[in-house]
Amino acid sequence: MTADAPPVVFDPFADGFLDEPYSHYAAIREVERVHFSEAIGQWLLLGHDEIISMLREQSVGRGDGTRFFGHYEEGSPVDLLSRDWIFGMDPPDHTRMRRLLSRAFTPRRIESMREAIEDRVGSLLDPALEAGRFDMVEDVALHLPVAVICQMLGVPEADHDECKRASSALVPLLDPVISAEQISAADVAAQWFLDYFQDLVAVRRRHLGDDLLSGLIAVEQDGSQLSRDELIGNVVFLFGAGHETTSNLIGNGLLALLRNPDQMDRLRAEPELTKNAVEEFLRYDPPVQYVGRIATSDFEIGGRQVEAGQGLLGVLGSGNRDPARFDRPDDLDVARVDCQPISFGAGIHFCIGSALARMEGRALFDALLFRTATVTLAEAPQRRAFFALRGLSSLVVDVVCP
Repeated sequence: MTADAPPVVFDPFADGFLDEPYSHYAAIREVERVHFSEAIGQWLLLGHDEIISMLREQSVGRGDGTRFFGHYEEGSPVDLLSRDWIFGMDPPDHTRMRRLLSRAFTPRRIESMREAIEDRVGSLLDPALEAGRFDMVEDVALHLPVAVICQMLGVPEADHDECKRASSALVPLLDPVISAEQISAADVAAQWFLDYFQDLVAVRRRHLGDDLLSGLIAVEQDGSQLSRDELIGNVVFLFGAGHETTSNLIGNGLLALLRNPDQMDRLRAEPELTKNAVEEFLRYDPPVQYVGRIATSDFEIGGRQVEAGQGLLGVLGSGNRDPARFDRPDDLDVARVDCQPISFGAGIHFCIGSALARMEGRALFDALLFRTATVTLAEAPQRRAFFALRGLSSLVVDVVCP
């Protein structure tokens, strides 16, 4: 940076940031890969390797302060619901919780969901494709992950919509900007979840089945089981983690294809690339843009000295576009070689549901491209006004079926 150049500033409120944040990230990353933002009082890590180092660093933790951006009161329904979330735990509590959850959230259980996921994709696409014009977000993407996690947990079909509504009401808590109305709605949703799963857990304890909730109730290792509060809290966390992120993956991925029709054409011609394409969607426009940590002791990263107690924000959207790691990072390439996005994190907090999200995304794009001859944008896409979770509120498309 020259003496006459203005200082780089992280400003998520800048014009155009929500529509296209990546050029903003690049402008900072080109000057400082580790940048202290006076605006938010935290270190921003914008380089791929620096983010990976942070996620694996022993001198950082989640801590209670990184569960949300301070948008809850002690003793509130949100506070009570989230106290036992694995999302906010450090070792040794995290180690114990992760071990218990992993025993119920096994690759075998995920694989057993494949047929059900494909069936659900079909049931959502049938009326949409018949109509010829539909909203991929409202009609499909928001429903698929909720239906899948509800089925896994054994939640009755009649309660799926209410679970979707409550899960959506909790999402704004992850964002640095939230209104009083959203906080109030989140508390109502948290209380609903607490009441609902307290009752459902009681039923399952009397009659264990082969669903995930029964598995979490029964799981035990080294004489340790999930407490009722841990069980309910982390079941709800699975909703939030698996609902919005997967629906954002679908919406962002389809929009990327619509804006890059040559890549959609290639996927139609080479459907075996769908698995790789989902990885590229996660890299190109990731559903989660930031991941936070707190320094538990002094350490150095990227040539900058971080002090204990300071906050760090790994900008996943920037790391996934880092030219030091990815060739032509701003291009969408469904056949990209060695496409390994950091969208699911790294280290001990690597997303436990990543395999499920990938399976849902692949099932959706496989079916959509197989069953249509063309998919075109019918209306201007509408983006949700969230910074941390990046997704669309509307993506209306026209389809022609063969």
